[in-house]
Amino acid sequence: MKTDVKNNAHKQALTGHGKQLAARLLRAQAGTIFLLACVFSLVQPYNGYLYFWGVVAGGFAVFIPTALFAWRAFAHGGARAAQQVVANFFAGEALKISLTVVLLITVLLVAELPLVAVCSGYIATIIMQWLAPILLLKST
Repeated sequence: MKTDVKNNAHKQALTGHGKQLAARLLRAQAGTIFLLACVFSLVQPYNGYLYFWGVVAGGFAVFIPTALFAWRAFAHGGARAAQQVVANFFAGEALKISLTVVLLITVLLVAELPLVAVCSGYIATIIMQWLAPILLLKST
């Protein structure tokens, strides 16, 4: 009985830590999107709002799938649920890639937003995702 309680507490600690890191990544991505959108809208003398929304749309093509992936990946935790963890991870990654492609194509084809703004928002959000492990984790 005691070992079950210990294992459950350890599982929740690992899952909780992962959820905290995912939340920090999402906050960093949202901040990046907002700051870049503000810079684009201030730099453009005409139609600055189009550039703002272009950056937001490009950034959200990464942000939304990343949030769904994090939710899916951390749905289960612990050694007893190892197969579920792996299955959720791969399903979440497939969902993330598919949704990113669909959102980006939709934004580029449907919305009449500046291409440079959409691509900048997309790229900046991806770069933040790559840099997040370096910036958010404390060195040991």
